[in-house]
Amino acid sequence: MNEIRKYYLELASKVCDGITPGHLDEWLKWAKANGILLSPWLFISSKTGLSVAEVSERISPWHMEHGKRVEDEFEKIKIVLKRSIYEI
Repeated sequence: MNEIRKYYLELASKVCDGITPGHLDEWLKWAKANGILLSPWLFISSKTGLSVAEVSERISPWHMEHGKRVEDEFEKIKIVLKRSIYEI
């Protein structure tokens, strides 16, 4: 499970600034309790408010233009630890 946690947090750090293992633990607990598919994209989406497609674009920030790879740049989304919405 450690490798999976590391993978989730590594992907999230490409999109989010301030993401912590606590954020992941909280989300995993909520997702498992509610039968939600465990996916790094869904985790990041839930923390940022971005769609899964937008998360995917930010994880792999590039596109093809005239047959050449063009790197895209995005600002990271600031995540702050606050009272869990999952506890409400």
